[in-house]
Amino acid sequence: MPIGLDEDYIQALKSNWKFVEEQDIRNIIKERKAFSHKGTYGHALIIAGSQETMGAALLCADACLHSGIGLITACIPESGLTALNTRSPEIMARARGENFKTEELNNYSSIALGPGIGTQEETVLILKAVLANYHAPMVFDADALTLLSTLPDLLEKLPALSILTPHMKEFDRMFGDHKSWWDRIETARQKATVLNVIIVLKNQYSFIVMPDGAVFVNPTGNPAMAVGGTGDVLTGMITGFMAQGYSPSDAAVVGCYLHGKAGDDLKNAGMNSIPPRYLIEKLPFVINDVLV
Repeated sequence: MPIGLDEDYIQALKSNWKFVEEQDIRNIIKERKAFSHKGTYGHALIIAGSQETMGAALLCADACLHSGIGLITACIPESGLTALNTRSPEIMARARGENFKTEELNNYSSIALGPGIGTQEETVLILKAVLANYHAPMVFDADALTLLSTLPDLLEKLPALSILTPHMKEFDRMFGDHKSWWDRIETARQKATVLNVIIVLKNQYSFIVMPDGAVFVNPTGNPAMAVGGTGDVLTGMITGFMAQGYSPSDAAVVGCYLHGKAGDDLKNAGMNSIPPRYLIEKLPFVINDVLV
């Protein structure tokens, strides 16, 4: 029962802590416009996958596709081309050979790097080449985060407002062991400010930490999503929203909320555990539900 508190007054109070609600997502999400075309909705590049871990690249790229993006290219090993074309023929491919070419990187609206790419020397060279030639915000996940934890000098070269998406162990590898989630959040606030990046600290309720120290608490998601590959889906979604013109902060907030909401809808429909491919299939419907 309402007790007479004024909502406008409550919302006007200053706080570094923000609880994300569906109305916030409705205020951010964009409807597709009449007479628009594939070029209207951006072009993302997903640099991911290795011969042993192509699944991560496929999930990430397919999630990016289902976020509403107009064009997507997956930069993957040549050995993965058949798998990509079989799973997602809509996605263009750029085979990643020994000589990783950087001339065309700035043609892309957004870039993600990391899922399943491995931590071998070839990947270190790719990471350094991308950071030297692409200066717009990027999304770094998985193996890219592991490499950054061993090459801390590269952290200072991340493009401003880039998004890091670590789970607990990846976060601790990058920034030291922590005894509690509160300590991790405090470290994330410090590092996000110093590095001028956004840190998505993944958990059932993820914390999205902004460079100004603000922390957005995402309320969607559930234990049924605790399946390998779920994070790769989130990376693809955030990259897709960035490519469509969302600011990095909005892309992170919207991506986390819709990712978790897709999982909640599937859990409520009776799925006790959710293979990530089902999240991808659900995504367009979840976006539509928020819009209407």
